[in-house]
Amino acid sequence: MAPLLAYFGPETVLPATSILATILGVALMLGKNSIRWCVGLVKTALDACLGRKPAAPAKPNATSAAPAPHFADSGKPRVRDEASNR
Repeated sequence: MAPLLAYFGPETVLPATSILATILGVALMLGKNSIRWCVGLVKTALDACLGRKPAAPAKPNATSAAPAPHFADSGKPRVRDEASNR
């Protein structure tokens, strides 16, 4: 088997990096929610093509609620108010 002799010069590397930078730039401009929407659209299309049933939406329960804050609210201000002298 003969070794592959290839030269990756600027005329081949620069257009490839330009294409990758364009794709990355568009993905960054879209933002996280748009990318999640596109990924969900692709997953839904793949599931439809493969004949899978759509997943049931998750039901909220007590364990998925936000945890309590890590500080105790004493109800009193931490500093004195100079205007009302409290």
